[in-house]
Amino acid sequence: MTHWLSGPQSLGKLRSMTRISTADGYIATLAIDHPENYLAMIDPDWRRVTSAEATRSKLELIAELAPHASAFLVDPLWSLSQGIVTGMIPASTGIITGIEALSYQPDGGFGTQTALREQWTVEKIKTLGADAVKMVVWWRPDAADADDNRRLVEGLVADCDRHQIPLVVEPLWYPAEGQDPTSEAARAERQETLVGAAGEFVGLGIDVLKSEFPGDLVDGSEAAAVDAARAIDAACAGTPWVMLSGSGTYDVFRRQLAIVAEAGACGFMAGRAIWTGSVGVPESERVEAVARCQSRLDECLAILRAHGQPWRQAPSLDEVAEGVTAGWHERYLES
Repeated sequence: MTHWLSGPQSLGKLRSMTRISTADGYIATLAIDHPENYLAMIDPDWRRVTSAEATRSKLELIAELAPHASAFLVDPLWSLSQGIVTGMIPASTGIITGIEALSYQPDGGFGTQTALREQWTVEKIKTLGADAVKMVVWWRPDAADADDNRRLVEGLVADCDRHQIPLVVEPLWYPAEGQDPTSEAARAERQETLVGAAGEFVGLGIDVLKSEFPGDLVDGSEAAAVDAARAIDAACAGTPWVMLSGSGTYDVFRRQLAIVAEAGACGFMAGRAIWTGSVGVPESERVEAVARCQSRLDECLAILRAHGQPWRQAPSLDEVAEGVTAGWHERYLES
């Protein structure tokens, strides 16, 4: 793919991309940046969970799953700095962190206002040594805040370019007020919105698209989901894209992953589908639960390797030796 070979300005991002990937170019990320919905697995009354308890829970899981993931998606509250300080996020494992602020609701859902976390910047994230910035965008192209969201992403693209760190954008569809999200019309709209979002945000210059699965695997609608996944890949036009797991079961997620890998996705950033059932469990069940998580991560990477393509094909030594010659550093980052 030429996206990462367009000039010396790409080198910083290229290095970061290799750090969040496997040696053969697949992005196998365990997402453990979940906020209050993670705490609720420790205690249904999540307000009683202390910061220390959240950190212990997340870092113990990170340490046990690190050999099975190419990167971790971690939060700035309980797991990013703590994982670096303790060394539980190994030097060989990439670090991605979110820059968004999520509005948690008492019923377990989230508000749909796209916003940046206060006092948390691309510069801080890069300075900490993280390898990528992730931004959730609540997305409806017909929403009143659609243009604001476009401008927000444009600003992040410029900021990430300036600091040479990849930007991962995660557009999330949500139903309009009064709309039944399970209706056939809403499901079709969601699919169309996810495909359109790929082209929309890739066009703004993002580095990685993190997409929901664009369809369902029920009611005989798998063929439509396959077509939509291919449409997302076409809209990405060579920009790497990965799939999130959402709140579905692992069995559903692995079927979805095979479909998007066949369509062109190069990876996953999965959380609950992997570790649900291993958080807040009695110690007597923990060993078996963690082993199940490890097996799931290994199986997902095997699915990528069997069905997908790596995010880029590295040029040969001869190409680089002839094309990148002495003096390149003098031109680096020059306009």
